Amino acid sequence: MSQTEDKLLEHNYDGILEYDNPLPKWWVWLFIITVIWGIGYFFYYNIAEIGPSQHEEYLAEFNTGSDDAMRLIQQMNEKWAAIAYVPITDNDALEQGKTIYLENCVSCHGTNAEGGIGPNMTDDYYIHGGGIENTMNVIINGVPEKGMISWKPLLTPEEVQLVASYILTLKGTQPANAKAPQGELWEQ
Repeated sequence: MSQTEDKLLEHNYDGILEYDNPLPKWWVWLFIITVIWGIGYFFYYNIAEIGPSQHEEYLAEFNTGSDDAMRLIQQMNEKWAAIAYVPITDNDALEQGKTIYLENCVSCHGTNAEGGIGPNMTDDYYIHGGGIENTMNVIINGVPEKGMISWKPLLTPEEVQLVASYILTLKGTQPANAKAPQGELWEQ
């Protein structure tokens, strides 16, 4: 550490005094190295234009990402193309659908689908249509304007079918504290 004695400047600002000690050598060298690096960086990217600009780096990354994105979209479309819009009635499968519902849907639709942030799913009124196909489409695509996310990246097509089938079994259950009907009467 420094063996020098602290020096005070002669000025005094409302009783606040200022030291006039030399800076630590490590700090001075770090500052000099940073300045030299900054000059080299400025020369490399802005004067000589040897390195790619931010715009060129962005385009390179975007093009790489778009190839990956297109592959991912194609895989996802192939996976979802074979989805079956048919309700499942098997009790074991419906239990799996219930598990998926309890893990993912309860926070918005309530434990018994009585509604909360999301609509009541036990009555005959639907905002986006009833039945297996409309229910699955809402789960798959979400309702972004209402705050419901798309579950397509999070659930498999089979899981969507299971949870939609379970939701359909809740119709007419009349849970306590059910939210008022929303949407239009769905008759099928």
